[in-house]
Amino acid sequence: MSKYASNFPHGIMFHHFHEETHPPCNQGSISAKDFEEILQYIGIENILAPDEWIFNLEHHKLKEKHVCLTFDDALSCQYDICVPVLEKYNLKCFWFVYSSVFEGELVKLEFYNYFRSKYFDHIDDFYELFSRKYEKYQFQEINKDKFEDYLHKRKRAFPFYSFNDLKFRFVRDEVLQKEDYDKLMDEIIEEKGGDITQLSANLWMTNSHLRELSDKGHLIGLHSYDHPTTLSRLSYDEQFDQYKRNYVHITRVCNKKAVVMSHPCNSYNNDTLEILRQFDILCGFRSNMTAPKGKKINASALEIAREDHSNILKKLQTVPT
Repeated sequence: MSKYASNFPHGIMFHHFHEETHPPCNQGSISAKDFEEILQYIGIENILAPDEWIFNLEHHKLKEKHVCLTFDDALSCQYDICVPVLEKYNLKCFWFVYSSVFEGELVKLEFYNYFRSKYFDHIDDFYELFSRKYEKYQFQEINKDKFEDYLHKRKRAFPFYSFNDLKFRFVRDEVLQKEDYDKLMDEIIEEKGGDITQLSANLWMTNSHLRELSDKGHLIGLHSYDHPTTLSRLSYDEQFDQYKRNYVHITRVCNKKAVVMSHPCNSYNNDTLEILRQFDILCGFRSNMTAPKGKKINASALEIAREDHSNILKKLQTVPT
């Protein structure tokens, strides 16, 4: 019997995995063994396939024990490491992808993440260098009140982030302009001798991977076009363009309409939800287990909660053997 308990149905969110051919590129990266242990802890019997999840959601039949598996960002490590485990248990999942990388563009968010892990022995070493660079360019001072508010909200929603994790994300998303952040990061990469072409090779899946997963009963869903970290700040037209291009790509590759999505960096607003309804999206996922501001948990079919695998692994490691 499963030892995992929840008061409401939700998704389980996965991102980074490692093995011999995929070195750890994130503090939360897990192995195939970790992944399998998480599945067993959740309880295979509680995991719904995408078609079951959608049917039960539409007919208001989801139960507290029901969960589904979701993968964000179309990373090749997910396909290489997780698919064999999923096939062992005959499990189908949701895969949320942003489309720009399939059309020859580089999404620096993931690239920078991989660089940080590959070129620094510890993530705090990177944060220290990043802070020095930030001070060198004399960008605006961090507003302490805004940072404290950000810290409080984010720590509640994402308890696995350290203080330095959150400070870095605050500076990246709330203080710096995108071009300034890219300039700062590119300078660090150049100093470290990093090669963009080499580092970005094989980071993401291909269209063939998406088509194969779709044909096998997995569901490929939207995750925006190029993964803006603060999508909710975009205008209605900009958001529409993000999801239209994403929708067209997935529909073309999989030869079926996209009907599910997950909100990149949990960033969305009422415009986003309206746009998703225009595309007849049936189910959308948040990236934490908290309720949207002023709403209840699982407030709508487009705001379903998800638990990060890091939190589950932490619970699993405290379970008596």
